[in-house]
Amino acid sequence: MSAIPFTQFMRPDGRPVQVSIERPDATMGKALAIMGQGYRFECEHLHDGTVSLTITDPDQGDLDIELVPNGPDVPAAVDRLIYRFSARSEAR
Repeated sequence: MSAIPFTQFMRPDGRPVQVSIERPDATMGKALAIMGQGYRFECEHLHDGTVSLTITDPDQGDLDIELVPNGPDVPAAVDRLIYRFSARSEAR
């Protein structure tokens, strides 16, 4: 297991805080490849209890998003986001 870094934007003012989530090494490998392309991972806990997970380009903004209720399904949502984006990147 390895920790994938995310920038979390905190309520109420959007203050950025560095957090991380432990994921299996296979997921981390794909995450490292995504970060190697200059992209970053961001998250935010929305007012309705949903967590927004994104892969973001500093110049273009959000390139992919996964929304999930806050709770035990968040790690699987991180995996879905990373694997989906990775598959699209490999197809290009």
